[in-house]
Amino acid sequence: MYNQFIKSILPLPSFFTISMPSDKEPAVFPVQAAPQCILCPICFGKTYRHDKTLRRFRHSYAWHIGTLWIELEVPRQRCKNCDYTFTYDYDLGLVRSSTLAYRLQIVDHCHGRAISDVAREFGLPYTTVERWFYTYAPKQLTEEKPSRICVDEFALRKGHTYATSVLNADTGHVLAIVPGRDEQAIQSALSCVEGTVQQAVSDLAPAMAKAIQHAFPSAIHVLDHFHLIQLFTDALKRRRRYLNEAKKHYKVRFIDRCLACDPATLTEEERGLVSQWLKEDKHVCHIYQSLQHIRYVFKAKTFIQAKRRFSDWIKRFQFHTCGAVSSIVKAFVSREKAILNTILSTLSNGKMEGTNNKIKLIKRRGYGYRNNAHLFLRIRLETGGKFVTPDFW
Repeated sequence: MYNQFIKSILPLPSFFTISMPSDKEPAVFPVQAAPQCILCPICFGKTYRHDKTLRRFRHSYAWHIGTLWIELEVPRQRCKNCDYTFTYDYDLGLVRSSTLAYRLQIVDHCHGRAISDVAREFGLPYTTVERWFYTYAPKQLTEEKPSRICVDEFALRKGHTYATSVLNADTGHVLAIVPGRDEQAIQSALSCVEGTVQQAVSDLAPAMAKAIQHAFPSAIHVLDHFHLIQLFTDALKRRRRYLNEAKKHYKVRFIDRCLACDPATLTEEERGLVSQWLKEDKHVCHIYQSLQHIRYVFKAKTFIQAKRRFSDWIKRFQFHTCGAVSSIVKAFVSREKAILNTILSTLSNGKMEGTNNKIKLIKRRGYGYRNNAHLFLRIRLETGGKFVTPDFW
């Protein structure tokens, strides 16, 4: 039973024999390999043992015990044909004082944590853990071929530099990240996506629509429902600020919430307050009416119904006296096809907005990144990168 437990915490090939550690060094396990016929890596000829060295390597880690070492005789072989001399490591990936299995275990612990915390926990230099992480982590990313994607931007440094990311709408995994947010940067990010994309979700940015049309001409472009409604809610906020509502009895956030929410979700008292606020200013009333009408449009079930309701909404508000409403209608008219796709589609940028919030946490946890490539790698790992420990045996 004890031998089975030792083999589970010390994964080694079957031809190794593990001995029990001594009382003085309970974390060091002597290991002995069975006799093998080692071939030359150049000419594949027979070799003979030229020398051997007894060395110790970090191989695993156990809670309440610490780092587990293996003591192994590393042979130095020489080829009989070409006289090539090399060190044979039994496919353990021996580098200095650690095995490949131990390094991958350390990289696995870095998933979702700061590298400095992992280095402190395992008693390793920070630079060593950082080097291991950025060496092995990129090889463990899994590529996907999505049929539906989300495209959005996020701030590397708010107000200064931005980046564009592409996300799998079905799994929520980030597929590609490219610095910049112009049309060329968006096209570069979309070019990294493999497979046949059938639907793409984005915000109202014109560069997004042009890049999606260029990269995937046959894909259906869907606008994010939240950003469409946000045009109306932002107009309501600006108008209430213009009326200097902060001096009123109710708080600004309470007023914004009541005006932005669906009336069916409000209480009777809140609906009465909304009616009172609408009577105070006609522009607020017009924006609120257009918002409720567009919500009715978004409830359409078929293409004919959606087109008819959307046309009625445009006829009602296209030449409205309220400047905010007419500006929103003008933006909707230029994107009529994408808006009709949005009404009939169930996709949204909700997963992407949640990923953007996670990116903020990653930047905060790392106290900033000197190298954007390292930040992009960390984002991909945190949002879908899978750590797969290779099966050597």
